[in-house]
Amino acid sequence: MSYTKITLRYAAAFFDLASETGVVENANEDMILLDSICTTNHDFVRMLQNPVIHADKKIKVITKLFATSVNRMSLSFMTLMIRKRRERYLPAIAEAFTDLYKASKGIKTAYVTSAVGLESKEKDGVLDILRKLTDKQIDLVEQIDKKLIGGFVVNLDDYQVDQSISTKVKKLRKDFEKNLFIKGY
Repeated sequence: MSYTKITLRYAAAFFDLASETGVVENANEDMILLDSICTTNHDFVRMLQNPVIHADKKIKVITKLFATSVNRMSLSFMTLMIRKRRERYLPAIAEAFTDLYKASKGIKTAYVTSAVGLESKEKDGVLDILRKLTDKQIDLVEQIDKKLIGGFVVNLDDYQVDQSISTKVKKLRKDFEKNLFIKGY
C-alpha cells in the first residue's frame, strides 16, 4: 500500500517509541487488532472520520473497545491521535506500523490469489520457493478470486507470477485475433 507522509511519520514515531520502551511485539499485535477492526467494521471507521462527533466521544469509544485488549502505550497513542485531530489516519497508521515491524524483522509479505483456497501442501510449496528466492521469512496472505478460473497469481514486492487460467485464455484470444490464415492457398 502507498502511504502518505503523515501516515509514515506517525507510524515511524510510534514504532521508535515502542522500540525504545521494549513493547514492539505488543504494539504490533495492537496495531494488527486495530487494522482488523478497521477492515471489518466500516461503521467504526466512519465514526473516526466523522468531524461532527466530538473528540471526547471518540476517545470514550476507543477506550471502551480497547482498554482491556491493548497495551497502555497503544491506547495512549490512539487517544493522542484523536486529540490532535488525526484519527482519520489511524487505519493507515496501523497498517504502516505493521509493515515497519515486518521490515525490522526481515519479513516479506507475499500475496497468493487463487480461484479456490490452497491446501496446506500447496501453501508450503509456495512458501518454500519464495523463501529460497528471497532468503527471508515470508508472510503469505491468501486471497480468493473466482475470476481466475484456476491456477494462481503470486505477488511479492514488485514481482508478479501469473499462472492463472484466465490469463492463459486471454493470451489465446489475442493469438486467435492475429488470424494467420492467408486466402488463396
